[in-house]
Amino acid sequence: MKTLVVTIEGMHCDGCAETIKALLDVEAGVKASSVSFKDGSARVLYDPAAIDEPGIAAAIERGGYKAKLPA
Repeated sequence: MKTLVVTIEGMHCDGCAETIKALLDVEAGVKASSVSFKDGSARVLYDPAAIDEPGIAAAIERGGYKAKLPA
């Protein structure tokens, strides 16, 4: 298991954070996630054999948000 912290742009409220959490939690390989509107980020526990970092970013961006992976 690995943990990824993603910076998210475009959230306007806690409802946005809940939407992103729901998008992440249905992805195969994502074991747990927490999303903070206040911090503008998501912390994702995932299985790298099932999903990669670009796949996690793509899940967030499907909701209309901008995901920035760490450098």
